[in-house]
Amino acid sequence: MRKWLLLSSLLFASPAFAIFTNGGFETGDFSGWTKTIGINPGLTGSPPFTGANVQILTGGTDTSAIVGATVDPRAPQLALPRAGAFTARINDFNSGAVLNSIKQSAPITSADIDTGDGQLHVRFSYAAVLEDPGHPPTDQPYFYVVLRNLTKGTVLFEDFTYSGQPGKTFVTNGAWKSTNFANVDVVVPMANLGDTLEIEAIGADCSQGAHGGYVYLDGFGSAVVGPGGPVATNVPVPTLSQWALIALAVLLFGVAFIQRRRRG
Repeated sequence: MRKWLLLSSLLFASPAFAIFTNGGFETGDFSGWTKTIGINPGLTGSPPFTGANVQILTGGTDTSAIVGATVDPRAPQLALPRAGAFTARINDFNSGAVLNSIKQSAPITSADIDTGDGQLHVRFSYAAVLEDPGHPPTDQPYFYVVLRNLTKGTVLFEDFTYSGQPGKTFVTNGAWKSTNFANVDVVVPMANLGDTLEIEAIGADCSQGAHGGYVYLDGFGSAVVGPGGPVATNVPVPTLSQWALIALAVLLFGVAFIQRRRRG
């Protein structure tokens, strides 16, 4: 019985992430991802910001990490890991005007079609933790997440948020402001089938050097990300994945098989 329960728990914890390699960081490292480190000299222009406002100077240190079951004292409301056994943290809580980012590109294929609706999907989950020193917007800690179609030169999804940004919902804990995990579900037009998509995420300290900022990421791929949370698009996220249904069927079959053996 324990073997069947172990199998079912592994299936529930290990969704198929399809499009991106190591999209759930379940290898326990950043395999498949390209990492960048640098110094944040401040953003150009004025709000609302996009990736075009980002500046990166040479320097900095690699402060990103893969986390397992843990509690973030600056954002204790976040359940970590988000999905599976590991979640990525880009940048950290220390200061120094450090900026960290990760990036990966891959073609979107028929394997990324959701059998429930017959459409291409890219899904992932993120939450930011940003210190709020009250600097001008260009100097505040920030995070940026973007999904691009490199083949067509288009942006499919992006979220650029600096600490304390008006109109954004934060949970305040002392000097820190955090967002709850958001599930992103991007329905990609079928005309993009075979195109190369790129996901990029940045976590940055304040440009003045004394305040930190980072972002948690998980579940990059076409599979449904769990557990539940606010959805970052208007596209509804199914509540139960195909893997979960398979795991349930395996578990029920195993229980029935064992009961028959015992009766025999």
